[in-house]
Amino acid sequence: MPRKALLVVDLQYDFLPPNGSLAVPDGETVLPFINDLLEHSDDYEVIAASMVRHPNGHISFASTHSKPPFTQIDIPILHDESRTIPQMLWPDHCIQDTFGSQIEETVKAKLDALGPEKVIYIKKGELQEVDAYSAFADNEYSVFTGLAKYLYQHNIDEIDVVGLALDYCVKNTLIDARKFGFKTRLLEAGTKAVDPSRGNQVLEALRRTWKVDVI
Repeated sequence: MPRKALLVVDLQYDFLPPNGSLAVPDGETVLPFINDLLEHSDDYEVIAASMVRHPNGHISFASTHSKPPFTQIDIPILHDESRTIPQMLWPDHCIQDTFGSQIEETVKAKLDALGPEKVIYIKKGELQEVDAYSAFADNEYSVFTGLAKYLYQHNIDEIDVVGLALDYCVKNTLIDARKFGFKTRLLEAGTKAVDPSRGNQVLEALRRTWKVDVI
């Protein structure tokens, strides 16, 4: 039998309506589905929950650059300032040790109830000068989280992914999961996009290019 893991991506208050600073449209509607998954999680050997934890003045914040949110700029690559990568600028969000950085309380309660033998929390986005969409690594692959190692240590073969947001952090997590060789499924009822108009395009690319199963 394949050994399966569940990845819960960035279910934090700043990504949730009605008050999140970077609220994903209808993001709160995924909570019943994800809570039900956690209540009936016997099929999963382990569960990983990722959390964005940005410092004040993070490079992804529009306020850092005195520009409007949802503007795209080019930023220097960490270890080679002669090259750049594109960076979308966001409202300040998920700043370390703020309420908005906390995992939504019903999800957090279920994760904590399952205990540290089954659940690991993955922190990302803590470096000042690089963003981190994926739960596996930052956007430049300069620093990797412990997620891949954790999954390999638990002999995981297959991964189910849910969380926010489909077109950014969930997408990048799915792509990295495939790069690491895991059979990967996106549970569509457990995700929403920052830009709903792009949702179908993202899903099609995940299916065709990355061989992600969309359920």
